[in-house]
Amino acid sequence: MAVATLVACSTEAVTADPRPASEGGTALGTSVGKALAVLDAFRGGGQLLGVSQIAERAHIPKSTAHRLLGVLVDRGYVERVDARYQLGRAAFELGNMVAECRPRNLRAVAIPFMTDLHRTFDATVHLAVLDGMDVLYVEKIYGHNGVDVPSLIGGRVPAMCTALGKAMLAYSGDATIARALSIRVPRLTAKTMTNPSILFDALLRARETGVALDREGSSLGAHCIAAPVRRRSTPEVLGAISMSFPMTEKIPPTAERLLIRSAAAISARCP
Repeated sequence: MAVATLVACSTEAVTADPRPASEGGTALGTSVGKALAVLDAFRGGGQLLGVSQIAERAHIPKSTAHRLLGVLVDRGYVERVDARYQLGRAAFELGNMVAECRPRNLRAVAIPFMTDLHRTFDATVHLAVLDGMDVLYVEKIYGHNGVDVPSLIGGRVPAMCTALGKAMLAYSGDATIARALSIRVPRLTAKTMTNPSILFDALLRARETGVALDREGSSLGAHCIAAPVRRRSTPEVLGAISMSFPMTEKIPPTAERLLIRSAAAISARCP
C-alpha cells in the first residue's frame, strides 16, 4: 500500500464496533453459545472464578453456568478447585494447536531469533499477532535483568497502545488502518498516545523506517521497538516481534537494525 493511501486512511470516516468479537456476538440462545460464553468468561482476568462471577461475565443464569461448568469439567476444558473453577489442560492443549503455535509455523520459527535478540541485548522480547484491534501475545522471552512488563502469553492489549500493534497496523490493509484510526484508544497509562493525528504519524514513521516505537504506552517504565513479520509470497502481515527496555536505559544503536534483520529472517522461513 502506498504512503499516499495510508495518508488517506487517516481521514476516512469509518463506523466500527470497538467491542471484541466475543462481546455481543455469541448466540446466547443456543447451548453452544452459552458454553462458549462460559469459556470466554475466563478472558476477563482471575485464574480462579466462582460460579457467580462466571455467570455474570457470561450473561447467563447461575444455574445454567453451573450446569455447563459440569459438562466442561467432564471434558477437561475446565477444572474445579474447591468451590471455584479454572481453565483445564484440554483448553491448553487445544490452544497450542492454533496455526501460530504448530511445528514449523510462526512461533516455532521465531523463537530462535527471539532468543538471539534476548541474549544480545538482555531485552524482553515478544512475538504477537493482530487479532481484531488487539495485539495477542504468542511468545515472550525474558531474563532476570530485563524490564518488568505485565504481558502474558495468550493475553491481549489494544494494538495502538503497543509498538507491536503499530508495527502490524502500519503494514495492514486500508480498511484495517482506517478502523484503527477511527476507534477510541483506551488510556492504559498516563503516557498512552490517544490522539489520532499523533497515532497516524506513528504508523507513517513505522512504515517508512520498518520499526514502530512506543514509550510507556502500555506499561510504565518501558520503551519498545517492534518490526513486522510478513508472508514471503504476499504483503500479508503475519505478526511482529519487539524488544522492550527500561526507560532508564537507552535503546542500543544496533537494536533497530538487528530487529529488522530478525523479522526479515522469520518472514523468509514462514510458510
